Amino acid sequence: MRTPTAARLARLRAEMAAADLHAVVVSSEAAIRHLAGFVLGRGERATAGWSGTLLITAEEALICADSRYVEQAEAQATGYTVVAAGQRRMHELLPELLVAREALHVGLEAAAISHADASRIAETAPGLELRHADALLSELRIVKEPDEVAAIERACALGDAAFDHLLGWIEPGMTEAQVAWELEAWLRTNGAEALAFEPLVLAGPRAAMPHGRPSDATVEAGNVLLLDFGAQVDGYRSDMTRTLFVGEVSDEVRGIHQLVREAQARALEVAAVGVSGTDVDAAAREVIGQAGYGEAFGHGLGHGIGLDTHEDPFLVRYAEPLRAGMVFSVEPGVYLPGVTGIRIEDLVVLTDQGPRLLTSSPREPIVL
Repeated sequence: MRTPTAARLARLRAEMAAADLHAVVVSSEAAIRHLAGFVLGRGERATAGWSGTLLITAEEALICADSRYVEQAEAQATGYTVVAAGQRRMHELLPELLVAREALHVGLEAAAISHADASRIAETAPGLELRHADALLSELRIVKEPDEVAAIERACALGDAAFDHLLGWIEPGMTEAQVAWELEAWLRTNGAEALAFEPLVLAGPRAAMPHGRPSDATVEAGNVLLLDFGAQVDGYRSDMTRTLFVGEVSDEVRGIHQLVREAQARALEVAAVGVSGTDVDAAAREVIGQAGYGEAFGHGLGHGIGLDTHEDPFLVRYAEPLRAGMVFSVEPGVYLPGVTGIRIEDLVVLTDQGPRLLTSSPREPIVL
């Protein structure tokens, strides 16, 4: 996918000027990929250390790389000047670059740089004033461009196809771990460059753990099977949850499933340009609360998604008006420890006409 680096840098520089920042240091994998097109594999950041770090001023765009990544940076980071760092560490290199450019007000990603590294940078160049730039960088990504939405939609289509495959493959007696592995293998075999996150496959009472890990527990008749998974395509991710019935289930389980569907439908009715995320969250929460299950819906209704699986806007605390082009999940749930858990999750892109679903798998009850 083409990365529109110049336009994104122009937007960032406008935000920097408004915030009186002379430079911004970009350290997270997603923000680096968004602004420069430089891609480190998942988990590689830990071994790469700070390699790939961006330093952006009003006039320059630099990408720092050690010898392992210089060639890759030169090929991927179009419009950037590659700084070959040799053996110098971040707290040694960055102050040198900043001082040379007389950059005193410097924005850092507090969520991506350790306190120790930030302290070393401050100690090495005492004249610097370090500020948080997380919100500024998040704002650049919170509204998706058309090609970003298209990539998320391709990832969603792959997830829908994987779900359709599982419906014809899962049988009672299989373990959660077996189903999770089949899901992962199918996605990778059929075009995913990676999984968006480790799949959640939870059977029976274990479905009451909203983010439980797959285990050797078996899929048993008379209960539910919760599947939460996503694919990554061209760097962008999908996320979908469906809760299946394994044979006949109790009336209570069916009733909760219907309640969760109604809560999601209500949230989709309310979601619109200009409506706050907190109001959308409250709409779903009200439906579940009125049915007496308010305490059983503990997590937020939805989260943004893109180059990260979880990014702004987080609806439960996003009190600002939603904007066209935002992509987020809508995923109400009811969880009864020791009994069952039901969640239904879809991704939408918000348009001027309302939310458009990016996931298309059935939401009505499905019996295996």
